[in-house]
Parts: sequence; C-alpha cells; structure tokens
Amino acid sequence: MQPSNLFRALRAGSVGIFAFVASASAGGLGDLAGGADLSKLASGNAGNAAGVIEYCMKNNYLGGDAASSMKDKLMGKIGGDSKDASSDQGFVDGAKGLVQTKDGKSVDIANLGGSMAGVSGVSDMKAKATKKACGTVLDHAKSLL
Repeated sequence: MQPSNLFRALRAGSVGIFAFVASASAGGLGDLAGGADLSKLASGNAGNAAGVIEYCMKNNYLGGDAASSMKDKLMGKIGGDSKDASSDQGFVDGAKGLVQTKDGKSVDIANLGGSMAGVSGVSDMKAKATKKACGTVLDHAKSLL
C-alpha cells in the first residue's frame, strides 16, 4: 500500500472510531449494550430488581436513601432481606449485574460495551452506560411493588 493510501485508510479508521465515541457520548448508549435500548431496560421481577440495585449500590452506580429504600421494599415483597435472598435466583443473578428482562433475556450490565475494550474513552462510556442502566432499573422497580 502506498503511503498516501495507508494514510487515508488510517484516517478513515480513526474517523469511524471517533464517530462511535461521539455517538455513545452524545447519548447513543444503546450501541454499547449490543444494540439494546437502555431506556427500556427493566427487570422482569422484584427479586432480580433488588439484586441489580444491590449490585449498582456496591459498585457506586447508585447511592442514597432512595436506592436503599427501594431495594428494601423489593426485598420485603419477595419475603426477606439480602441475607435470605440467596434462595431467590433472580436476586442472585441481579447481584452479579445480570438484569432478567420481562421477555426472558438476560443483560449483563457489568459488561456493557465489552467488545470495545481498549479503545480510548470507552471505559468512561461503559461506566455511564452502566449507571444509566442502574437508574433505569431503579426507576422501573417502582412498578414492581
């Protein structure tokens, strides 16, 4: 490949990566979840939502009394506290960062955007996507009470 063609190819690749980064940082976080729309991410059951909220709190994606209170209310609904929840598979999965959706799919919010690991700026976007997913699960949890 001649130097001018190599330069064009490298420049085209950089533009593609820049466009992806710009799109994701501008709110196109759905691309980081393999095309899933994070704004519609919702846990399908109270146990799983409680587990996801616990995961998010432990990893500093959620905090405060609202998250803690919601987790406690959800735990009350499934009949226990975090210590007793080991028998609820939805809670166990949620505590690992796995959201079980209403349609039976599982989304690992801990690995949003994993295929872009090593690309500059992606770790910040992954954290933003995970935080957004945690907030979405928390917001939706109210409907599970």
